[in-house]
Amino acid sequence: MKISDKQKAILKSYLMGVLVSFLTFLASNELGLDPVISVVVAALAGPAARALDKTDDAYGLGADES
Repeated sequence: MKISDKQKAILKSYLMGVLVSFLTFLASNELGLDPVISVVVAALAGPAARALDKTDDAYGLGADES
């Protein structure tokens, strides 16, 4: 099965978002935050990490302005 460059970029972006959200959720739980707050923070961390990624040329700071 061949994966195109676009599919690789999509997969990389998705996995980065999942990883950031998971790590944020774990850190929030370790800090003793309320579970609802932990979920909200984790849900916002993934998209925020993608938006701040300068290497992502489809979205965020690294995006081409068209």
